[in-house]
Amino acid sequence: MKKLLLMVLCLCLLLGFTGCGAPAAGVSATCAELADSVEKAVAFTELTDVSQDYMEKYLWIEAADLEDWVMRRDVSRATPEMILIVKVKDGADKAAVKQLIQDYHDEQTLQYRDYQPGEMFKLEGAKVLENGSCLALIVSPDAAKAVSALGKGWK
Repeated sequence: MKKLLLMVLCLCLLLGFTGCGAPAAGVSATCAELADSVEKAVAFTELTDVSQDYMEKYLWIEAADLEDWVMRRDVSRATPEMILIVKVKDGADKAAVKQLIQDYHDEQTLQYRDYQPGEMFKLEGAKVLENGSCLALIVSPDAAKAVSALGKGWK
């Protein structure tokens, strides 16, 4: 059953990307505006903004490399739900920032595998997405809706 659900989520993500066309040269919305649109589209648990210190300590992403960013996590930390959207500054190593986000996702997957195995489908459905200088990781109960809402904001 889990494999079937995972395959359906992956298919939804692939179908969502086929309608997006070529990435925009830039995203005009702020990271907070993009996060708001995703949060409104999906029934997340209560999310709270994290501090710059959290970003630097746990994701190893330096604020100096980012033009704009937002990260919201489940207040209770009982679920892995989160919205992370960053705009990488020109001249900063976007590939390195993307890898740090992927590493954070992988670490969360390891932690929740034993802590909350019922929440794993959320992490398995989440992928690091990019559009121009923007990167996003959205761990949600409905990956297809989250990607769709983000795609609308990125246009």
